[in-house]
Amino acid sequence: MFTERTSKILMWLGIAIFIIGLILFFWNDTFFQTDSLLKSDKVGQFGDFVGGLIGSLWALAGVILFYVALNEQRADIQTNRNVLETQVKALEKQIDEFELQRQELELTRKVFTEQRDTLKLQQFESTFFSMLNLHHQIVDGIDIDTTKGGGLWTTEKERDVTLTGRDCFQFFFEDYNELYESWYSETDELNRIGKSYTQFYMNHQTDLGHYFRNLYNILKFIHKKNPGDKFFYVNLLRAQLSSSELLVLFYNCLSQFGNAKFKPLIEQYHFLQNMPKNPIFKKQEHTDLYDKSAFGKPSKTNN
Repeated sequence: MFTERTSKILMWLGIAIFIIGLILFFWNDTFFQTDSLLKSDKVGQFGDFVGGLIGSLWALAGVILFYVALNEQRADIQTNRNVLETQVKALEKQIDEFELQRQELELTRKVFTEQRDTLKLQQFESTFFSMLNLHHQIVDGIDIDTTKGGGLWTTEKERDVTLTGRDCFQFFFEDYNELYESWYSETDELNRIGKSYTQFYMNHQTDLGHYFRNLYNILKFIHKKNPGDKFFYVNLLRAQLSSSELLVLFYNCLSQFGNAKFKPLIEQYHFLQNMPKNPIFKKQEHTDLYDKSAFGKPSKTNN
């Protein structure tokens, strides 16, 4: 195998041959006598000798040096290629590790998001059921002594009782119905409802004021704070109300006490979809005062 050392040996060999040839060609000749003329034929032969043999040796040495340099350069290129491939593999490994880290972070973020949503839902439900429990307490705290005014209660036995809880709302509705009928001189239905309900509300403000404020706040709380299915919790709330409660609520939201804030929520969440059929609804104008969505989810063809 040719190496840089081979090239050096050839160069020194050429120098040694040059010296030996010089001695052999001009020994005992006039070459070492400065006053003698040079023999051109010997000088020519010596030049041919140097050019033919020594020049060839040195040319071979140069070729070997070039070959060695080329091999070294090729080896350096291969080394650099191997280093580059190693770096590429290391980079690919880092990319794979980064991808795994990204997936882990994504999974962690998803877990944190689910935990956050669960916590929000738990906090909402805790407050919601507390408000619902307060609603039941308010209803249970309502009582009416019918001896002070019986509305449509006809017999003495029925007049001499005390109503409590949800039983009071049947009395409330009958009392409102009487007031509504008494305003027969008012031809505009909305004004008639508003005036009769205002009179009715003033008579029962102690019981109904707290009741409707709490009911409105529960529905508003679902509307603004519920992180999940709002209609599910609205349905739970509506299920707590009796038919008589829904009837009184219907007219409350047509009056000045619920028209601005309460009524839009009633319509948005279809809160009256289970309204009982009652003789007072013989007037279509009453239901027309609400958007149809209040009585049920509109069909897709109406969207």
